[in-house]
Amino acid sequence: MLPASITKRTLLFVLLLLMTMSSLIGYVSFKDASHEIEEIFDARLAQNARLLQALVLGIHDTQLNNRDEQQLQKAFEAALLEETGSEGHKYESKISYQVRHGHQVIIRSPSSPEKPMASEEVGFSKMTYKDHQWITFTLKTHASSFPFVVSVAERKDVRGELVEKVVIQTLIPELIGIPVLALLLWSAINWGLSPLKELTRLIEGRAPDNLKPIRLKAPPSELQPIQEALNRLLSETETLIAREQRLIADAAHELRTPLAVQKIHADNALQAESESQQKASLKQLNLAVDRSTRIVSQLLTLARLDPGISLQRRVSIDLLKETRSNLAELMPIAWKKKIELSLEADEACLWEAYIEEGMLDVLLQNLISNAVKFSPVKGHIELFLENQKKYFVLTVTDHGSGVEQADLKRLTERFYRSGHESGAGLGLSIVKRITERHNGTLLLQQTSGGGLTVKIRLPKKNQPI
Repeated sequence: MLPASITKRTLLFVLLLLMTMSSLIGYVSFKDASHEIEEIFDARLAQNARLLQALVLGIHDTQLNNRDEQQLQKAFEAALLEETGSEGHKYESKISYQVRHGHQVIIRSPSSPEKPMASEEVGFSKMTYKDHQWITFTLKTHASSFPFVVSVAERKDVRGELVEKVVIQTLIPELIGIPVLALLLWSAINWGLSPLKELTRLIEGRAPDNLKPIRLKAPPSELQPIQEALNRLLSETETLIAREQRLIADAAHELRTPLAVQKIHADNALQAESESQQKASLKQLNLAVDRSTRIVSQLLTLARLDPGISLQRRVSIDLLKETRSNLAELMPIAWKKKIELSLEADEACLWEAYIEEGMLDVLLQNLISNAVKFSPVKGHIELFLENQKKYFVLTVTDHGSGVEQADLKRLTERFYRSGHESGAGLGLSIVKRITERHNGTLLLQQTSGGGLTVKIRLPKKNQPI
């Protein structure tokens, strides 16, 4: 299981990588050193054999009398047969020489066998002597007067010892250096992660209500995306908190009066002296409850349509069919004031539109409710649907008391009320939000002869999300 610490995990990974590479380098060095040492030792064997061959030929070819020749040969043989002393080297016992004349060994070193240690074939060969493997090199001299064979041998473990020493001398500094390197790496990683520790310190030291952006001093490129993401999150959190606070403030502002009115009507109903007075008070109480319900519903809708809230899934709808369906549902509201609702649209056109689920219902409900509220009894509200090249255009026209030109721009402001009609002043604000979320435009105009005309343009290019 990997450690949870980034420092420990990185250090472990680097050390494992380093040890793997060191082992690989050691293995390659071992193979390469073995090959090179074999080449050098083979060359030395061949060179020693040629040197010994030259010495023997020199002794034989020198014009000496028989007595001098015999004495020189005995001295040469004695030198080779002399045991290793304090002036020698311990590896002398691992190197052997032989000079053979026919099948007779005439000169040999102390470490060589008394019998011929190699065949008369020229070149390298192997033999086993005294439980050790030997590498031999043989030279053959074809002098007519004195043909002889020179064999030089070397124990194979000499080469192995040298290879081991080369590899060990290469690896020991690395093995000693790994703990030192681990310490240096630990320090370097801690230094490299210091900006992350600074970020942690800044976050831990913050008060819960401090949503200001985090600012690191010269943040590294790896931490910049994290800092930006955190700052975005803080900004969105601040927006959400502000939205909630605004919703609470709006609710408190708008519900204070309706709740007070409900309390008055409830008290009147309790204190009524007759049944008719009690019914009248309860009727007024019911109307006040309806108004409070409507205000709460509109406030929640407005909060859901806040610019900071992400878009919901858009669905494909038949704009004409859905508009007709909504008008049918809203007809009872209009009939309370005996208002006629009419819709004009080209049946032959394609009315496929992409609208956030449920938003067309909210849009039409607020438009029609607003038009009914400001229309006189037995009035007329007209709806027009136009299918233009790039837009769908929805127009709602009423013939009520109308709005002053100076008030038109303020009608979509939250809680703005025109005239003396009751309401929270949220209907057209909701309509504006829905239109903007669908990349559309909202236009308010005075109706000729009195009243208000609301025109909404929705682009056809809106796609489902």
